[in-house]
Amino acid sequence: MNTRDLLHLVLSNLRRMKARVAMTAIGVVIGTAAVVVLVSLAAGLQRTASQDLGSIGDLTEITVYSPTFIRSVGGQSSQVEEKVLNDQTLAEFRRIPNVVAATPLESLAGSGMLRLNRLTGNARVTGIDATQVTRLEFPLDSGTDRLGRWQVLVGASVAEGFYDPQARRPVKEPPDLQGQALQLILNRMGDDGEPVERVVRLRVTGVLKESGGQDDYSLYLAVNDVLELNGWLLGHRPNPDRDGYQQALVKVGTSEQVLAVEREIRSQGFYAYSARSTLQQLNILFLVIQGVFGGIGAIALLVAAFGIANTMTMAIYERTREIGLMKAVGATNRDVMSIFLAEAGSIGLLGGIGGVLLGTGLGALIDLIAGTYLAAQAVQQGASASDVSISLIYTPLWLLIFATLFAALVGVASGIYPAMRAAALSPVAALKYE
Repeated sequence: MNTRDLLHLVLSNLRRMKARVAMTAIGVVIGTAAVVVLVSLAAGLQRTASQDLGSIGDLTEITVYSPTFIRSVGGQSSQVEEKVLNDQTLAEFRRIPNVVAATPLESLAGSGMLRLNRLTGNARVTGIDATQVTRLEFPLDSGTDRLGRWQVLVGASVAEGFYDPQARRPVKEPPDLQGQALQLILNRMGDDGEPVERVVRLRVTGVLKESGGQDDYSLYLAVNDVLELNGWLLGHRPNPDRDGYQQALVKVGTSEQVLAVEREIRSQGFYAYSARSTLQQLNILFLVIQGVFGGIGAIALLVAAFGIANTMTMAIYERTREIGLMKAVGATNRDVMSIFLAEAGSIGLLGGIGGVLLGTGLGALIDLIAGTYLAAQAVQQGASASDVSISLIYTPLWLLIFATLFAALVGVASGIYPAMRAAALSPVAALKYE
């Protein structure tokens, strides 16, 4: 029996039992739709979490912490001999394959206030290696990324923090800081117990683009400038070669290479964190959730499989004489099995296509209702309606193809027993069957 004859015979048999086929396929439709909706929900949550994480951290950056820093914030170091995060260590990091740049992150030891003419503001002051700035590839909104002595790069939101102390409210239009001369005002207690003030003049060489992370509120100086300021604030100049830095930043070529570099840094006795490793953990978690949700939907398909098996078994009793006649005119057991397996698979395929269409529609409806509700809640909390865009459902193309093929496979598997039973019928006994 060739393929064309097989398809013609299968379609003819399915037309003869339209109602039974439709009722059996409905079970497959429900199961397939459940798989599509539940897995799409998990995929949508995964995509949202990945986008949010990517917006608050560069996926090619690794933050390295010294053991002393971890201990200072309440952690415990597992190293017998604690490593020192100094310039020599950073030079070793730069020799790791795929590392583009490595720089210390030296925070200001005290609080500082910024002043621009009559305006006052604040920023997170951090010192970085001036020779590594261009390799760090800071996204610039204006200016250049070169740092000289007492030159600074400012984050996109630093200007928004300036206010008029006399009016006691933020300015209506944030100042343009590019090329401006800022004053950094520091205070400490003198040896006589009286407050001492120091004013440092800073020249803005570049303004960073908005990143959504802590860079937006940061002010970057050369690390030597920050070490000098910390020496004035603390009364003694820090010695990074002996004591090391508390933190460092390592830039990797691509996000796919981050995990290998992070493992190498950890093997050297340092603590490392990257948004890429967190994203990987999230992806693993959501893959488990997708598997659980898909398994819940697959239970409905399993129930539908029994319906297909029952339908095909009943078809054997109704078509026993027909099967005997087919064998009498030369049909082989393989031909009979092929007919029943094709019919069962066709029921599964039709149910799969219907389930994919139903699941996609239900997903869009759920996404619309949930997105509208969550957006309304966000607006009530003070968010702008134009900035709120919430999507909970994401249906990848592979899911639609997989759900359709899986439903067809379930149909074929359900028809194996009825097909074997039909093929085992004796032609003589089948022709005598009433």
